[in-house]
Parts: sequence; structure tokens; C-alpha cells
Amino acid sequence: MKEFPQPPQELDGQQPSTSGEYLRPVTRATLPQEIVAAITDLIMTRVWNPGDRIPPEKELAARFHVGRSTIREAVKSLVILGVIEARAGDGSYIRGGSSDLLSGAFQWGMMLTEQNLGDLVDIRILIEVECAGRSARKPDIGATLTRLTGQMSEVWSQPKEFMRLDNYFHETIAAATDNPLYLRLSKIIQSLVGVWYPLTFQLDRTKAATLDEHFAIAAAIQANDEQAARQAMRQHIERAGERLSRIVDRSK
Repeated sequence: MKEFPQPPQELDGQQPSTSGEYLRPVTRATLPQEIVAAITDLIMTRVWNPGDRIPPEKELAARFHVGRSTIREAVKSLVILGVIEARAGDGSYIRGGSSDLLSGAFQWGMMLTEQNLGDLVDIRILIEVECAGRSARKPDIGATLTRLTGQMSEVWSQPKEFMRLDNYFHETIAAATDNPLYLRLSKIIQSLVGVWYPLTFQLDRTKAATLDEHFAIAAAIQANDEQAARQAMRQHIERAGERLSRIVDRSK
């Protein structure tokens, strides 16, 4: 595994990486997805290759002009996707293209457009609707989901906690299938959702709609109604996609 050779300049007493010339300050620096997109571009343009160790968190934060917590969130998403491998005490490395479940989802998921938003909705329907139907066969899952949705309503004014519980809601449904692959795919999907959907959670009506849709999913699963559970999940995913699409349209 190679590392970047060290240039002569220093950054706060540390040697910066040779990729420093490609690391530019990002706009909307408070959004981790901007960092993810920038890192993605470095990988896609082969500035960083499989086996390369990426610059340390402190240098990335300085280069992008963001806080270290923003870098940490972005790198965590890429670790979940299987794009980056974090090694305790040894830094983070770019994984190969055939690494754990790394696929086209990584390439289109990082750069939000109308087209790949549709792709994200499609893959969510493919995976999560099936998970919802299967989870309706399990006792007590519906009650757990209802409780999680109630907890979301209690953290209405805390976007990060609201999003965390939202992700856990979907992962709980996937886990109920007793198929580890469904759970792994759900985690990948939720990592993408976690990057992009915070844009919509600034709106109270979005949070209200999400809660209503989650309660409907939980009720169908608690009633052990597979068809209703599938339909409720499909409607939730489609409506969530529509909400995000409106945000994307307004940002053009």
C-alpha cells in the first residue's frame, strides 16, 4: 500500500500530502455531502488510487476550509459504502473498485442530479419495499417502529437526531428480514440518504410528512399486512423523492 510522498512545505507543522493542489475550499462548507463529492472527484479522476492513504483529517479540514467534524462525517459515509477503509492507528485508505459492495451506486449517488435521484428512488423501492413486506411477518417489529417514530417526533428540533432515528427506522425493517445482505444494502442506501436528505429536513412540512408516512408503515407491519406494508413503504419512498426533487429544482 503506497502513501503519498511528502512535499517540502508544511501545514501547521505537519507535511501536507502531494494531492494538496487538488484540494480546494468547497462551497456550502457546512454540508458533508460537498466534501464527499470532492473526495469522489479525486478518486474518479485518479488523483487518489486504490491503496493510497488519504491525507489526515486535520489536513483535509484545512484544505477544504471546514471543521474536522465535517470531514469525519464525510469519511464515515465513504467507509460505510466501502470506498474507504479506516485502519486503527494507520489512517484511511482508498479501497479497490471490487471492494465490499462498491458499485455504480457510489458513482451516481455522490453527485445529486434529477437522473440519479430517480435511480436512488428506484433502488430504494427495489430493496426497501421487499424488506417492508417481509418484516410484516414478524411479531413486535411494528411496535418497535411505532416507538421509533414517536421518538422522532420528540426530537423535531434536532435535525441530526431526527435523521439518525429515521435511518434506524429503515435499518430495523431490513434487519427484520433475517437476511444480512438486505441489512448491508439498507445501510448503504441510508448512507446515501444521510448525505442528501438533510437538505429537505430544514422544512417542518417535510418532517411532518415523514412522521405520518412512518406511522403508516409501522401500522401496516404491526397488522401483519404484507401488501399494505409494501404499499406504505413505496409511497413513502416516492414522496420523499418528490420532496427532494423540489429542493433540487429550486437550487438550479
